[in-house]
Amino acid sequence: MLYIMGDAFDDLTNMKINKLLYFAQGHYLKEYGKPLFDDGIEAWDHGPVIPAVYSAYKGYGDQPIKGYDASMVLDMKPDAEEVLFGVARKYGKYTASALRNMTHVIGSPWDQVYQANHAHIEIPLPVIQDYFSEVEILAPATKQFKESDFIGYRDGDGVLVLPKEWDDGEV
Repeated sequence: MLYIMGDAFDDLTNMKINKLLYFAQGHYLKEYGKPLFDDGIEAWDHGPVIPAVYSAYKGYGDQPIKGYDASMVLDMKPDAEEVLFGVARKYGKYTASALRNMTHVIGSPWDQVYQANHAHIEIPLPVIQDYFSEVEILAPATKQFKESDFIGYRDGDGVLVLPKEWDDGEV
């Protein structure tokens, strides 16, 4: 991914590269029925992570990755290169935070296996493949609210009513 996006984007952080590789794995599984790479993907607090990739670039913190060695890229199969370029075009324009939010939607592979305050849990490849096969296009998530996110109560017509002390009388 660094080989493909490194010079074109100045915001390729560890988080972003991990999310892009997750998307690449999902699209490759959907298209070819086999994994793009062998490393496992785990459900961490901030979304799917490939531990080896995270470890390789953790020294950058949340700063863009610079100075990678493009000669380390092995010969890439045309189908792999096509998927990686496609993912770079489709998702590279989003920030790391937006990509993180896209992985956190209800029903996503991350959502299916993530358990707060537990060790990192591997996301099974069939779960990733099934999800990417069912979802037409991933887009930045809109905030998904639960009823408990709101202050107040719903009246008989289902209208949210704020507590009296919050009502300033203006509409």
